[in-house]
Amino acid sequence: LDKGADRELVTAYERDAIRPHVLGRFRDLLVATAQSPAMLFYLDNWQSTGPTGPCRAGAGRRQGLNENYGRELLELHTLGVDGGYTQQDVTEAARCFTGWTIRQPRESGDFFFNPRMHDRGEKHVLGRTIQPAGMDEGLQILDMLSRHPSTAKFISTKLATRFVTDAPPPALVEKMAKVFLETDGDLREVMRTMIN
Repeated sequence: LDKGADRELVTAYERDAIRPHVLGRFRDLLVATAQSPAMLFYLDNWQSTGPTGPCRAGAGRRQGLNENYGRELLELHTLGVDGGYTQQDVTEAARCFTGWTIRQPRESGDFFFNPRMHDRGEKHVLGRTIQPAGMDEGLQILDMLSRHPSTAKFISTKLATRFVTDAPPPALVEKMAKVFLETDGDLREVMRTMIN
């Protein structure tokens, strides 16, 4: 709430990105949060540009790549700190999300993809080659991460830690992660497995 426009954006983030997807498919939640103006502003992705992106007004220099969202996506939202990614994966993922920005960010604007800001080169994330495809590159990354076994384990661990105990039994986390993968990230079914 203390970061600029997020004072106005955080309510819509909870209402429009989190609540409608909290018991749906994890991939849908990832897309909603990635495209949320609150997330784009908070992690500075709205300013992240490829090497040929527009210059910052009045500065006479390129804005450049910002890795904040790429890092948080891998470390805190999906794979977890021990999920098998490298710094190179963070950088390449961040390149996939260049151009994901906010229309009129100081006026509580909405998400839009700006192709002029996008890095149009080939990227390599977690051993997979991402061909230049504009906004679809970011969606490919979210698809890949939402189906990754490390994400299933990380999210299951977080849920069990929050709702069961600070040190959840490994067998419970394994069951939840298995359901996560079998149901394509259906969070309602993961929670049902935890409760049962």
